[in-house]
Amino acid sequence: MPPARRANIGRRTRNANDVALLRRSQTADERAQANASQRERNARNRFVNPVPVLNLARPSRIRRAVLAEMMRAAFNYNSQIDYSMYGYIGMMDAICPHCDAANFRGETPGMCCANGKVRLPALETPPEPLYSFIFGTSQASKHFLSHIQQYNSAFQMTSFGATKIIRDNFMPTFKIQGQIYHQAGSLLPYPDADHQFLQIYFIGDENRELDQRCAIVSNTRREIIRELQRFFHQHNALVQLFKIALDRMPTDNRKIVIRADRTPFGEHARRFNAFKVKHFTFVV
Repeated sequence: MPPARRANIGRRTRNANDVALLRRSQTADERAQANASQRERNARNRFVNPVPVLNLARPSRIRRAVLAEMMRAAFNYNSQIDYSMYGYIGMMDAICPHCDAANFRGETPGMCCANGKVRLPALETPPEPLYSFIFGTSQASKHFLSHIQQYNSAFQMTSFGATKIIRDNFMPTFKIQGQIYHQAGSLLPYPDADHQFLQIYFIGDENRELDQRCAIVSNTRREIIRELQRFFHQHNALVQLFKIALDRMPTDNRKIVIRADRTPFGEHARRFNAFKVKHFTFVV
């Protein structure tokens, strides 16, 4: 059977009526003293039986507050802060059984090497003098590592290009729209023009080539560039290939025909697609 309804539902109970009658009969001082006594009793009850305080802040506000607090925290690391409270993903102690790569425990297994399907050859030890410059402890090695970008620019073969490059004010980076490409240019400079990029490799004189590299890039040492220059001429396959191509083509009277519909047997079809750009380079 359903429970019986209360007879006084929606009405004042006898206790409520008695309390209201008592309040009407009290003076202002008596009412203030009664309120103070009630507050003391409530405080004692909260101390004996504390009620947990609920965090009524929205999760989105909490996330925004955490992100604001951790903004650029990697650039201002403080060893006194426990960063695990902001989101701890664990250590990279999950070792792949196929390639021995260190992964986080929450990462999808097999993403590093596709469960052993991808096998990369082991890194070979670089020959001298590159090995001494990278792993050495001499003053020349320290100077090379601290100015490695300048030395890389001294030996670059191509320049960077794009359909549209957007540079905003006071921004160290830039935006690119369209196609990215490398500008190689001709193997020999135009008349009355200096050698640059790949053309420097074909000057033919070691000292002139060395002078040109030192002139276009500052904060470099001549003796380091000389050793690297000899290293590239001896070990770089592209430099040797370009020099052979230049020796075999004494003139520019050549005609090149592209037939994208005739792919050589055993080669990938997309490797011989027809070009969609206006300028490109051939190596014969």
